Amino acid sequence: MGFSAFSIVIIYREVTQMPKKKKKKQNFTFKNTQGVEYEIFFKKPNSKYYQDTDGYCHDPKEKDPKIYINPYLTKQTELNTIVHEMAHAFFWDKPEKDIFAYANAVSRMLYTHQNWRKIETDSYEREKKSSNDQGKTGRDNETNIL
Repeated sequence: MGFSAFSIVIIYREVTQMPKKKKKKQNFTFKNTQGVEYEIFFKKPNSKYYQDTDGYCHDPKEKDPKIYINPYLTKQTELNTIVHEMAHAFFWDKPEKDIFAYANAVSRMLYTHQNWRKIETDSYEREKKSSNDQGKTGRDNETNIL
């Protein structure tokens, strides 16, 4: 076969040191005021059915209604689209112009006036781990406060 004991050890070592897979983030679910449960997917709505839209909310009368949010948006547009589509889930019978005005007002207040920002999970976890490592060595314990 051509393998020596040395090459088997090297192959085994390379296999055991493979990087860990990232955990897939679970989708967010919520119930509207009528008790209908929605699930939010960060997946671009299919342009074949929904044209070039940033988000889509299914009718609450459908079986297992879903909300789709385009994951390739700016942070501010993503926030606005989430508020907009969740408003549809709660106020399905409201006209689009009312939902549009509501989502714009809420997202503008949160983003512009309150400086709400999306936390990037990977960088947040690295910062949190870094802070915990410093705390274990006795240095800079104040960074452990979240």
